[in-house]
Amino acid sequence: MLDRIHLFIPFLSDFVDLLNVEGREEPVHIVRGGLEGLGAAGVRLASSSVVVDPVTGEKRCEDLRHPWESLSTGFTPMAVKVFHESMGKRAMPGVELKASPAKLLQGHNVFGPTDIALGAAEMWQWLAIAYPGLTKMLDLEKAEVYDIDCTYSARLPDERTALQAIEAIRGVSNGQTKGRGDDYQTTAYFGAKDSRLRKLKLYLKHPEFLQQLEEAKNARAGDLSAARTARVLSDPRLDQWARCLLRIEATVAKRWLNRRGIPNTLIGLCKFQEDFQAKGICFIQWCWKEVTKELFAAFEGMTMRVINDETVLTALIDKHTKRTKDRMTKERVVDGVVVPSIVIPGKLSDSHARSLFRTYRSIKEYGWQETMDSMSRASFYRHVSDICECGISKAALQKLKDSDRKNNVVPLLRFLDVDFSAQLPHWYEEPRFKAA
Repeated sequence: MLDRIHLFIPFLSDFVDLLNVEGREEPVHIVRGGLEGLGAAGVRLASSSVVVDPVTGEKRCEDLRHPWESLSTGFTPMAVKVFHESMGKRAMPGVELKASPAKLLQGHNVFGPTDIALGAAEMWQWLAIAYPGLTKMLDLEKAEVYDIDCTYSARLPDERTALQAIEAIRGVSNGQTKGRGDDYQTTAYFGAKDSRLRKLKLYLKHPEFLQQLEEAKNARAGDLSAARTARVLSDPRLDQWARCLLRIEATVAKRWLNRRGIPNTLIGLCKFQEDFQAKGICFIQWCWKEVTKELFAAFEGMTMRVINDETVLTALIDKHTKRTKDRMTKERVVDGVVVPSIVIPGKLSDSHARSLFRTYRSIKEYGWQETMDSMSRASFYRHVSDICECGISKAALQKLKDSDRKNNVVPLLRFLDVDFSAQLPHWYEEPRFKAA
């Protein structure tokens, strides 16, 4: 799947002036009229200060700029920033766009298309809708692709195994593919954060999916784009498909493309993808394989311990879920009326069952003696007794650590099987570009 496109579209030469700046060998290209001219074209500008003329009382904004802006679309926003002068990597002033084509086209990126031209056309259309005056000043034929995200997934047996796989992956390195170290519980990063070549990210899709759904539901009232996104993400089929997916996201930048003789101009890259497609090769899949091959080579021979204890946890919850005590409200007077006390029924609580499960996992991970030494003897034996009520003998618990080491060590690559033929559900329909 093509998960993200980062575009740069320069201004037409008719709207650009050259300025000789003291201290710079080369002249600076700047949009005619500067930021004020862009403001006249409808671009929303920000100012760091407002100065009041002491004589006329006229207010004047200083240090105008266009910060990164979240541009509203049919679904999730698109990031936009106008650079009114040539600086750094930009030889010309222009506009940068960042978005997930899948989200723009269908409201989610659980799965999606691979067509760069389709995604870029959608991004351009939303910019034109928001800023028609600005797009008339831009040279789309000279647009560049700064980077793209190519994403594919491996499906794991359950969420617990998925978390264990992420944990096993941390710290792996091979060649130039090194762990970054700023990982989260459900995410692992490889490669420098500011790399100009390529980056790698492995993460669990379902937690991200739930977060996106929650954010869309909690968006401010009247945000129709968020409401449409929430409606799409509420499809139970999407929730089911996102479960147990370990996503491997490869970012390839223009320098990576150019070193392989691949053009990074939008027109050139789209033509290159078409030529690949004519040969029966998916270009996005090819990029993904090229970036991830070092990582998968590092996984050769690696093993991970699989702790699949869902049945134990379920048995503990079934046996030891308890109802909390009923409580009675106090009698009170509201507006001169006596409100009598009422009984509030207790709620079901599985906290004790989960405490027992933590003890079980500790025995499995660290052994009988070490777990017993880590808590009071009375609590330990009480927990053991409660665990045994679920059908696990004391003798089995005492040998749990050794038997687990023998039976639950498997090759890591067994769980990172990316099946390219199973990246889409049978009910998926490829989105098409619809002109506004």
